[in-house]
Amino acid sequence: MIDNDDMLHRVDRHYLGPTGFTLPVRLRYGAVGLGAVITATVFVVARAIVHVPLGFQSLVLIVGIGVVITARVTKYVNADRPLRSVITAAWNDLNAPRPPKPGQTVVLRIPAAFHTARSTGAAMSNEGNSTDAFAA
Repeated sequence: MIDNDDMLHRVDRHYLGPTGFTLPVRLRYGAVGLGAVITATVFVVARAIVHVPLGFQSLVLIVGIGVVITARVTKYVNADRPLRSVITAAWNDLNAPRPPKPGQTVVLRIPAAFHTARSTGAAMSNEGNSTDAFAA
């Protein structure tokens, strides 16, 4: 193991299992909580929206889907990238403006405030009167 002088990263954030009965995999404490929330959400969606019948096979499937989604999410979530920043980055990526597709008509809307400010500025133009700026 690499010796780290950062006290935050020296803490072992993995659950290895009960004393004397270690698990075959290392589980991060944050992944356990996140997995519980994701599995509960999958359960609610499966039962309320998809109307999956309650049974042993469906529960095993729901827990399996929760584990797979949790494994995918925790690939991107770590101490340097918390879940909130990953969700914010995903939301910003989904809402980012996209370039127009070939053949797509582009409509530009100019705000009304820009029209009024420009028309009043054109009426009071100071072109050629460079000394007026220093007369105050």
